[in-house]
Amino acid sequence: MKSLIGIILLLILGSCLSEEPFKKPFQTLLPQELNDGWELSTPENENMDPQLLEKAFELVYREDRYVMARSLLVFKNGKLVAEAYPNDPNDLHKISNIQSCTKSITSLMVGVAMEKGLLDNLEIKLHELFPELFDDQIDKKQISLRDALSMQAGLDFDNGKHTLQLYQEKNNSIQWILSKDLIHAPGTFLNYNDGAPHLVSKAIETLAMQPTASFAKKLLFEPLGIKDWKWESSRDGITYGAFSLFLKPRDLGKIGQLVLQNGIWDNQQIISPEYLEEASSIQAISGHNNRPYGYYFWIYPEWKAFAALGHGGQFVLMAPGKNLVVVYTAWPYTHTQLWDDEKELISLIIQSCK
Repeated sequence: MKSLIGIILLLILGSCLSEEPFKKPFQTLLPQELNDGWELSTPENENMDPQLLEKAFELVYREDRYVMARSLLVFKNGKLVAEAYPNDPNDLHKISNIQSCTKSITSLMVGVAMEKGLLDNLEIKLHELFPELFDDQIDKKQISLRDALSMQAGLDFDNGKHTLQLYQEKNNSIQWILSKDLIHAPGTFLNYNDGAPHLVSKAIETLAMQPTASFAKKLLFEPLGIKDWKWESSRDGITYGAFSLFLKPRDLGKIGQLVLQNGIWDNQQIISPEYLEEASSIQAISGHNNRPYGYYFWIYPEWKAFAALGHGGQFVLMAPGKNLVVVYTAWPYTHTQLWDDEKELISLIIQSCK
């Protein structure tokens, strides 16, 4: 279904490009003044090379590059220094589906649970939290919260086959995921998938005694002043742990900045700093592309950075040593050929930091 949508969009896009520009002309990367809590600055004031930064923004405005781009924002030293919306200036004010970047927010909610004393370690077995949803296979009962957070639960969940089924599942979504065969011993093999984060969302719900979305509203979104958002749930009411969180680009930047500040916002410790250190450190290596992975964050050792990645090529990059957050959003449900290469954008922006 998703591939079909991507093909259709590609055909439509090809038609648009042949007749008229798909994007708005590039004019400025200077951010707009809004009453949303962000202090504005300029690249020069934050010791960034404006010419290199402009090259990055020019890339997302090209008709043949980053074709489905919706926004690019750069935050340096806790200030918004550059932003642009190449498709529609009103995207500044719109919430949109951040897709698998949602996984990283789910991870952060585990850190919130630890900070609130609802959880003291990640070795707890999922079976201890919701034993009634497991089948009789003993090995499945060994899956820990850490295993699920590092995509090493071992269950046979293939996004190409099972994500749409999860979205359509009418009965107990957790029981359905846990009914999959165990094809790897828990904690031994990274299989990136949408099933494990849904199990983590159920774990958060069990610990917090409320849906993950409600928990996030009270203890993450409200403290950060995030008012406009939507987080969808499966048909049985479990907040999706892997996708379907809708946020504005600037609010994504707030979450990235919170992480850079070791989980502190307005002198309030929101996320456990110990958890953040683990989540942003290498916990496993992807067997698919040999990329290092934390707890729902992809690690970039070459830049001493880590990122949330989502369908469409979307990302939220955090580089603590540079005190830098970069947000890029794009239309999801598109062919991967339209995503382009996030590393080229990131490299230019990293290089702009003097």
